[in-house]
Amino acid sequence: MDLVVTPSDHDALQQLTAGSIVGVLWLQTHFPASEWDALFEERAVFASDSLESLLADAGMAGLTVQQPSVVEF
Repeated sequence: MDLVVTPSDHDALQQLTAGSIVGVLWLQTHFPASEWDALFEERAVFASDSLESLLADAGMAGLTVQQPSVVEF
């Protein structure tokens, strides 16, 4: 997996981390250097709409994403 999405401690926010060197390089091309520490130390969280946009772009770039499934009743 190049990118991994996990739930965060904050409601409605999810964490995005790199799962491979390809994921690291992709994140570096999408965020300024000032944000890299937060990204790579697993301190960055994203709202669902922002994450959807990022993951769509990652998919178009050919990255693989591990994301938890959500089942609503």
